[in-house]
Amino acid sequence: MDIGITAEWAKKTANEIHGAKVEAQLTKCGVDIRNAVSQNKFETNVSVYADPLTIKELESRGFVVKQTDDQRDGSYLEISWK
Repeated sequence: MDIGITAEWAKKTANEIHGAKVEAQLTKCGVDIRNAVSQNKFETNVSVYADPLTIKELESRGFVVKQTDDQRDGSYLEISWK
């Protein structure tokens, strides 16, 4: 075992990776939301399997979010702001 590996290091590293993943998902959602708004739409579908923290953050910002996963279309988020 690597001498530098500790539980504290593992937790910190995992949180950093998880935070970066959520941030990337929020960025992707933000781009798609802006595109939908520019087309005068009140909803959009984002091709991403979102982490629960991503969904929670979007909901805290007032969006209605539904995670969908089907064989034909894969995973995506339905985001609305009606």
